[in-house]
Amino acid sequence: MAMRRQTAKFAWRLSLATLAMTASVSAQPADSPASSGISGAQLALFGFGKPSEPKAPRPAPKQPFYCPSVMVQPGTAAHIIYERGKDGDPMAVRSQVRFGELARECVDLGVEVGVRIGFSGRALLGPMGKPGQKMDVPVRFVVIDDQQKVVLSQVTRLQVVIPPGQNGVTFTHVEELGGIPMPQGGLRNWSFRVGFDTKPAGRPQG
Repeated sequence: MAMRRQTAKFAWRLSLATLAMTASVSAQPADSPASSGISGAQLALFGFGKPSEPKAPRPAPKQPFYCPSVMVQPGTAAHIIYERGKDGDPMAVRSQVRFGELARECVDLGVEVGVRIGFSGRALLGPMGKPGQKMDVPVRFVVIDDQQKVVLSQVTRLQVVIPPGQNGVTFTHVEELGGIPMPQGGLRNWSFRVGFDTKPAGRPQG
């Protein structure tokens, strides 16, 4: 009987020791040697150790599209209307128009370049001018390439009126030049020009 009691006590202590060891192993951190039996594939099933997906490379920043400057064609900065037969006489001026601010815009359309040119102008009455008179103002727009060849030249006629009671008026205009074939090297060394198309000059308007 005594032998059976000693055997039972030994088995009970052995069971306690086994439980203690099991608890000790299960409480160890995942990166300890006790957990080395779990494969990477098994961890990946639960999202652990999953390699991060490579990020797509950022596109290279697009270079700014060069747009040529715009200038007034020499000798065409003013449009002066004289009394008939008195060209060049400052006291015979009916009205005159001059350019103010100039602006341009270029849009890359792939095989073409969309171009717009804008300006402000100032119309003034001369000694022989009268308010309310309509003025026909022809403006020429020119595009010149890097070989100094004229690619485009067109004239737009504007109607400008100085209201009664005033001796001058400021106006603005934006000209759509349409699409210009895109040169291989872009628009470097090209130029845009504007000017009053004064030929024939000296004819009163209205």
